[in-house]
Amino acid sequence: MKHVLILGAGRVARPCVAYLQKFDWLKLTILEASLENLDRVAGNHPRTTTLNEALPGDAADFISRQEPDLVLNLLPTEFRTRVAEACLKAGVHLILPSYADSAIRRMEPQVVEAGLTWLVELGVDPGIDHMSAARTINHIHGRGGRVESFTSICGAIPSAEANTNPWGYKLSWAPESLIGASRRTARIMQDREVLEWADGATYEHVHLEEVKGLGWYEVYANADSLPYLETYAIPECRSIFRGTIRYVGWCETIVAMNELGLFSQDSEDLSGLTFAAFTARKCGAATSSDAAQALCARLHVKPSSAIFMRLKWMGFLDKKPIPLGLGCSRDVVRALYGEKLYFEPDELDLIVLKDEVIASFPGGRRECHTSTLIDFGIPDGDSSIARTTGLPPAIVAKLFLEGKVPGHGLVLPTLPEIYEPCLAEMEAENIRLNESTVVL
Repeated sequence: MKHVLILGAGRVARPCVAYLQKFDWLKLTILEASLENLDRVAGNHPRTTTLNEALPGDAADFISRQEPDLVLNLLPTEFRTRVAEACLKAGVHLILPSYADSAIRRMEPQVVEAGLTWLVELGVDPGIDHMSAARTINHIHGRGGRVESFTSICGAIPSAEANTNPWGYKLSWAPESLIGASRRTARIMQDREVLEWADGATYEHVHLEEVKGLGWYEVYANADSLPYLETYAIPECRSIFRGTIRYVGWCETIVAMNELGLFSQDSEDLSGLTFAAFTARKCGAATSSDAAQALCARLHVKPSSAIFMRLKWMGFLDKKPIPLGLGCSRDVVRALYGEKLYFEPDELDLIVLKDEVIASFPGGRRECHTSTLIDFGIPDGDSSIARTTGLPPAIVAKLFLEGKVPGHGLVLPTLPEIYEPCLAEMEAENIRLNESTVVL
């Protein structure tokens, strides 16, 4: 019997665990600090052991004592490097659904030397987007075609019925990741020209895009698109853009928050401050009673502007005390996001993923290939973000333990041995990409 050690039982864990529990040749051990999360995710399953504790200080020793065939890390991103280092020291294979950042990539020579396989970027974005892109691009190359441009956009947002606040957004993933993305540097390429927007400037370069059947959204570049020229084996590509979808109005608000320094990580004394006093301080005003006027002046907006009204609704002008002592501006934002940007129990989230590949072929033929995933949460069931983030790593874990995944080192889901069965299995779980091709 194979043994999978799952670290974390948060928002996306239940579909992942439920999928793996279906196979009688697998046993699971789940580590989670929250007993409520453990009960919700694990259930009363005979081959599932639960450990109600935080990740121990000596994570490598803990992992070794569990004797897993594979570690599946579902902990927040701040644990990513620590878990990877522990798995390397313990000599254990790893699945990491989130980005393989520079710290993870620096470990690859040691991972290869140890004969380990680390399967990375296996959520929805990154993850399903890689599978969709690789399948389309390999099909184009197999027909002798060349990729001229590649665009991939994805967003986890409320469904139209659940879009009930002026921000057009609700948290279906960790607020820390959302806040961190607000200062992220982005790079794209347009007709061989590389464009870079540092420290959140990407939100100033937004465009509108239609998703047929749903409506219009705004899109901004997300992180660094250029490494995917190599990931997808498309050195011939002249333009590449990977971006995020939001309801209209999100980007202008994040731009304003960046102008105010609300995503700063600099430590400051917040003791005794109200949210209004904090905002007044950020705007250079003397007292909290001047906060609204100072906010308008600082942002060059009127009280009737959507930006001002969103910040007011969020609570930045409230006279409630901030529940923090020593902290930073991000901590204040995190507290307000957690209080205001939540889904009601009966509300559904929505995942929108859209890839567009323009290709040319011998003889002058040009085609536009589009793959679109539109997936809603299940009423009285799992959210879409939980299913689309939790199922791919579970499916790939099963494939790996069956010996069907080749290679050592860092392995992305761009191999046919991974994306073909994984996409087919997701279709069986009613997560389906709709494909279309138009001759240009």
